Amino acid sequence: MPNDGKRIIKSFDFSDFHAYNHHQKFVILGDRVIVYWTNHVRDENGPGQRLLARVGTFRDNGSRIDWGKPEEIVELAPPAMPAGRRPVSDDSDLITGAFMDGTLQLIDGRLFLRGRLLLCDGWTDTMRYHHNANRSPVPDEHYSRTRKPPFRFDIYWRLMSFVQEWKLEDGKLRPASKLYISGDPAPAELQVTPSIRKKMGRFLPPYDTAKPLAEAPEEFKKALHGRQTVFNRRPRYAPGTDKLAANGKNGLAHHTEFIRPDGSSVAVRDNLLDPTTYYAAEKQTPEACYGPGIKTNLFGTAMPVAGELPDGTVWFVGSDMTRQNAYITWSKDGRIFDRTKLLMNIRYEALPGISKPAVGGAQYFQTITRNGNIYLVYSIAKEKIGICRIPAEVLK
Repeated sequence: MPNDGKRIIKSFDFSDFHAYNHHQKFVILGDRVIVYWTNHVRDENGPGQRLLARVGTFRDNGSRIDWGKPEEIVELAPPAMPAGRRPVSDDSDLITGAFMDGTLQLIDGRLFLRGRLLLCDGWTDTMRYHHNANRSPVPDEHYSRTRKPPFRFDIYWRLMSFVQEWKLEDGKLRPASKLYISGDPAPAELQVTPSIRKKMGRFLPPYDTAKPLAEAPEEFKKALHGRQTVFNRRPRYAPGTDKLAANGKNGLAHHTEFIRPDGSSVAVRDNLLDPTTYYAAEKQTPEACYGPGIKTNLFGTAMPVAGELPDGTVWFVGSDMTRQNAYITWSKDGRIFDRTKLLMNIRYEALPGISKPAVGGAQYFQTITRNGNIYLVYSIAKEKIGICRIPAEVLK
């Protein structure tokens, strides 16, 4: 792919809360955009990880976003347990490391935060027990208390789910309901392996006294089943097939999807077992499921993002193995990507932590489109949240 070496955008960051900021997402309501992300003192998915958000306003027909003042950053979900460093070795028999993730959903014009309390405990040598967020014991032979070869994948445990309504008032986020526990409550104990059983530590407010969703007002429960506005595509797979690759390296993870001018769709994934180039699969109809990913010549790793211009042009953004160089490539037919530009070269020296290297750049992209402008939201070395604007005319 040719590369003219021109940098075509500028970027800035709008977070400075502790040393870990990542997993960024967004919601759009009219001329407002809400960007939210996970935040921790230093590590990925460490004890006390919480959710933060910031509200921006589109200005000048979408050509810029006014983010207001830094002190207007809102805590969407407070820590579930006291914040602290994620342990290097999971030796304790008491669970104190609960963290959270969550998604803001726009349902019939109302904002609902659906969140999960999770736990990272132990490391495994197989993708089978990575990112499952389960409560079933992991076989002892596939569990290690420390991260050491071949035990390189962290094990996720699902503790509890919650839901809360929020609202925008005068451009500011405010809670519009109590927080309710949805689904099963957190277990009193967790059987990590057949031979390891751990006791659940105490949750912080409001999780320790939150009522079950069954006790919420009927109107609240009914609203949760309304029509949701979807801002990010998620590739569709048959159950249990989303990690499969045609060459047997079944480690597909992050994802993006685009639609070709002929109506066919393509899912692009990175592969944790072959992190050099992206994998892709195609399908002809929206209701079909994708098959195993096939290795491509699109170099890069981690979460890419793709989209389409009004004229059908398909664009794709990825980052190289160092995650310090981000590029954009585009195609008229979604098959041959023959134009490429360098977006960013960022070598940011971060405070290292668990699953957080000392040096990195722009990575894990999300995209917002507005009146011919492509906005990319990303994390910088998992320490800062950044956003940049790409005018669509530069891709013509």
